[in-house]
Amino acid sequence: MLYHLLRPIAITGINLFYNSISVEHQERIPKKGPVIFAANHPNTMMDPLIVAASCGRRVSFLARSTLFFNSFTSWIMRTVGIIPVYRKIDAEDDMQKNKDMFIATYHHLERNHGLLIFPEGISTPERIIHKIKTGAARIGLGAEDKNDFLLNVQIIPAGINYSASTKFRSDVHCKFGRPIKLIDFKEKYQKDNWLAVEEVTNQLREALEKLTTTVSDQADENIVKSLETIYKKELTVDLGMDKKSKSDDFKISKGIIRALDWFSKNKPKWTLEMKSSILQYINMLDKLNIRDEFLSTSQSKVTIYRRIQSWLFLIIGFPLFVYGFIINYLPYKISGHLAVWAVKGHVADISSKKMLIGLGLFVFWYSFLILLFHSLELGSIWTILFFLTFIPTGNFSLYYFRKAKNYQQHIRFLKIFYQKRILLYQLIEKRLSIINELNKAKDDYFTQLNNSNNN
Repeated sequence: MLYHLLRPIAITGINLFYNSISVEHQERIPKKGPVIFAANHPNTMMDPLIVAASCGRRVSFLARSTLFFNSFTSWIMRTVGIIPVYRKIDAEDDMQKNKDMFIATYHHLERNHGLLIFPEGISTPERIIHKIKTGAARIGLGAEDKNDFLLNVQIIPAGINYSASTKFRSDVHCKFGRPIKLIDFKEKYQKDNWLAVEEVTNQLREALEKLTTTVSDQADENIVKSLETIYKKELTVDLGMDKKSKSDDFKISKGIIRALDWFSKNKPKWTLEMKSSILQYINMLDKLNIRDEFLSTSQSKVTIYRRIQSWLFLIIGFPLFVYGFIINYLPYKISGHLAVWAVKGHVADISSKKMLIGLGLFVFWYSFLILLFHSLELGSIWTILFFLTFIPTGNFSLYYFRKAKNYQQHIRFLKIFYQKRILLYQLIEKRLSIINELNKAKDDYFTQLNNSNNN
């Protein structure tokens, strides 16, 4: 009962917080039968909501025992199907209680339910897959062994990819992998259960690496971000992909990461020189406070008509922006500040805290505004119409603000062009040099791929 009550609230919350949540390969998920979803974990409380909203199944979560910090919270957690896991770093003295955890998970799978596990065991925003723990494999194979391998338990890897994990109105792409059918490991498990657990865990790690835009070396995270900034749009156009497709966007990022790995292994000297050149270029952009897209020669020219259209949008849309700003700014700003204060440096918790605090503040603030408006005695219909403007005008205000910042960047770019023209020309030349090198590297990389595929 409580699960069905909270689920639509949670889904509404994440749909309001994120601009878009796209799902790929949902058809790989069995509609019936026991299933374990195993996902990467960059965003503490958002990740389970994203998977639960995207998988089309009711799922129970495994969560660290520290979240069950009092009897009331513990009751809510257990009622909605959240099972505590006692980790050594949290509760070394209570680890024997994990026996109850295994019993509970076996019971869920025996009832053909779904489980969600984060096998990294920790939540960090870095673009890296941490060491995969054996819990998912042990639970799945243990349940099968207990039931003579008649359950047909499947592990579904899930890759969660955020465009900006802590940013309001950013994008999420959830990609499900091919099922790992545990019946295939029956003989191996019966001969050597630990060897079977290790093999399933290795397959899971390989799947998560394919389903996420994570890097193999954390030191490469900044260079991948820089390459996405400089070269992603160029590649999207060059390869004939759809700029608006989240699936194509994922493929481009994944291709950049794979190419970087290949060049790091096969052309280390050239790779180090390119990394240095790219990071130097990005630092110059940051110092001038301008974006790379303004220096791109591939950008379409802005026509007079488009300029007029942009300025008309700014002028005509300004009153609506002000209205939405007045209605929404206070709870929006306060929730952001409170979230940063509440997480105490744990970046992976920021977005979930923003959503939870924001939902509470917005409900309180909107209720106050409705009561205030209703006290004017203009009638219920006008009060309802007034309420219906809150969220749309808030979204418009955010969109308007970002557009205005973009136009401000244009003006800043023109100012730098007239004041520091020589420096800007040097920056453009450096960008062109980097793009030319990357284009050569791209051709070389694709040639090597074609040759290896033909062999």
